[in-house]
Amino acid sequence: MDFTIIDYYGPQKSRCGYCKGVKCSISSGMHAYTMTPKDYQDLIDRGWRRSGHYCYKQDNTKTCCPSYTIKCDVLNFKMSKSHKKIIKRMNRFLRDGKRDKNEEEEEVTANVANSKTDGDNMEDGSNIIGDCSIRDEVQAPNIPLKDVNVEAFAKANEKDILNEEGRCQPSCETNSMGTNNNKTKMKETPDSSKKSTDYVNPPCKKAKQMRLERKLAKQAAKGLPTVVECKGPKNQEKSLKEFLNASNPDDKHKLKFKVIHVKSEDFFKTLPISYALYKKYQTRIHNDPPNEEQEYLDFLQRSPLKLSKPSDGPSSGYGSFHQQYYLDDQLIAVAVIDILPYCVSSVYFFYDPDYSFLSLGTYSSLREIELVQDLARTVPALKYYYMGFYIHSCPKMRYKGKLSSSYLLCPEAYTWHPLTDEIRLKLDTCKYQRFNEDPNAKDDNEFKDSDMDLVLLMIDQRTYVKYRQYREITGTDDRDLIFEYGKLVGKPLAHRMLYVKM
Repeated sequence: MDFTIIDYYGPQKSRCGYCKGVKCSISSGMHAYTMTPKDYQDLIDRGWRRSGHYCYKQDNTKTCCPSYTIKCDVLNFKMSKSHKKIIKRMNRFLRDGKRDKNEEEEEVTANVANSKTDGDNMEDGSNIIGDCSIRDEVQAPNIPLKDVNVEAFAKANEKDILNEEGRCQPSCETNSMGTNNNKTKMKETPDSSKKSTDYVNPPCKKAKQMRLERKLAKQAAKGLPTVVECKGPKNQEKSLKEFLNASNPDDKHKLKFKVIHVKSEDFFKTLPISYALYKKYQTRIHNDPPNEEQEYLDFLQRSPLKLSKPSDGPSSGYGSFHQQYYLDDQLIAVAVIDILPYCVSSVYFFYDPDYSFLSLGTYSSLREIELVQDLARTVPALKYYYMGFYIHSCPKMRYKGKLSSSYLLCPEAYTWHPLTDEIRLKLDTCKYQRFNEDPNAKDDNEFKDSDMDLVLLMIDQRTYVKYRQYREITGTDDRDLIFEYGKLVGKPLAHRMLYVKM
């Protein structure tokens, strides 16, 4: 049986890791004991994000630094000149192992940009995802965890298909991964669905084409064969994969990648070196005191996501992974990622500061886009790269919007909208924006009073009930808190996830 078990904490105020304000970051959060990849996909499509087992959603109308979920459509992604430059730099280093003076100067410039947190100068040298310290993430409140035995609950309910009203059966959930049941919509620009070759009237012919046609007509009149030499397209642009994998057998260095699940044997075998790398990154890049290994595991290894391997999913399965970067046999970087039914979601990235000149942060984002493109070949629905939050009011976070084909999630209608200069100008004027311009557009999964009775609540280690039964059994109401929870997660998830009320 597949299920998600959470404990909702309600709203909280905390220190902001972006503007460094005290008690001005306002969010709502919950602890996830266990969670299906599909449920987490639906949560991030409503503006949620996880840090370890803690899931949170910013109150963008009240918080100091509104955070908008941002994603990139990798099938329409186009590299910028800067991206190509970074890839060529890496390929040149792999080929001969040398650095020139320009690259050394750029490394110094990038480090200065990092220290000044100037987002407009960060595309070449900073981390695309791991630009902030773990300490900048929203922290879980200091609330004792309820003693929930996930294994005991699963065993007690292993024969329960949970096919009640509003509750998806696990078999349906698996089969529905190829379609977006959360009904979030992509807003397209006018005529974006049309191909560039669609015309109302035929285009005017160029003089060169007209001369060629006259020549062919004369040849035909003389009885000569009219053979047209077929030439391939000139200067056809190379794909991202071709750019990234332009290596040769005689290169001085080899760059290898390994994607490992966070609970795999390989993860624990490489834990000493990955933790040592993280401490080096943490102290030299962020000037933070080193975390204990337990803290490292809490934030970057422990995950509520259950490894799921449906027959129509990727070979890796869905869940939480580390993508390790090896230069020859040395671990130089780690990308922490979640592979979900419709996306790869970046959680964090850290690297060896000795290789800052390679712009590993931006390079890693391109590698992750390539990973999504590869996954989309076998799982067409899995075609998005989620970069966490776009925080326009924080200059050092604006670089996320520089990837082409990027979209922001409307915090009210939960629809997707291209990140355009027009939206940037609006955010310059007011840091909170509703991106859906249709005043009548509403949340398709809005939770209403009439939806309360079907909310699922876990009342002991073996039993869950609906809200209406919960009131009868316990004699308590908790209506306000449960309604608040339902509004934030939406109707389908409120009727699917199990809210701990023990």
